[in-house]
Amino acid sequence: MADFVERAVRRMREDPAFSRNRHFLALSSPEGRRAVRIHRHLQSLEADLGRGHPVTVERHGARVCISVKYRGGTRVAWLAAGEFKLLCTSPIVRAALDAQPDPS
Repeated sequence: MADFVERAVRRMREDPAFSRNRHFLALSSPEGRRAVRIHRHLQSLEADLGRGHPVTVERHGARVCISVKYRGGTRVAWLAAGEFKLLCTSPIVRAALDAQPDPS
């Protein structure tokens, strides 16, 4: 993940006062749009993990596969190693993955 993208995603996740409107020009670049897309994906995945459904985490090369099992199906999310590290900064995610072995 590019340095700008990682810093932008980290800031969006950590700073609740971060305004995407105020930083419109920076986030309208291709890297900025990628950062917003990654942030939304991680935010959605964090919400699903916080619901308490069974989770499996597997490492496949440089990528991490997270499977969340629901009553009617399964959500499978593929993350790069950097994205997985950003996801694991959340205490909700760490609690949900606490029983899982580290895929590193």
